[in-house]
Amino acid sequence: KVVENRFYSDSGHDVEIRSFCEKNDIEYQSFWTLAANRDAYSHPEALELAKKKGLSPEGLFYAFCMALGISPMNGSTNEVHMKEDIALMNRIRSGEKIFEDSNEMGIIGNALGTSNWNTILDE
Repeated sequence: KVVENRFYSDSGHDVEIRSFCEKNDIEYQSFWTLAANRDAYSHPEALELAKKKGLSPEGLFYAFCMALGISPMNGSTNEVHMKEDIALMNRIRSGEKIFEDSNEMGIIGNALGTSNWNTILDE
């Protein structure tokens, strides 16, 4: 079972839908993930955090989404970007926690402009 939706501010970043999906064992796949959220991952604090984590800003945003339980769809045709994304997934699959705490998550989450972005994390 999969729900596939745009992940953007006009929908409130689908907080209620994502919560429903998590409670009902439904995968939430996002698309338009990077294009619609450029402000969040290009925020100065996000850029600093991405550098600290050895990630591109876009990679940091994908890691943020995955930490929320989102499976971001990747439509890249750029080989370098695809390799960066695979490297990120390998880091996560190996057990690395990209975000050390909720404060680091908040750097991205608060830049989204959706006040209750972290509803899933609080449950």
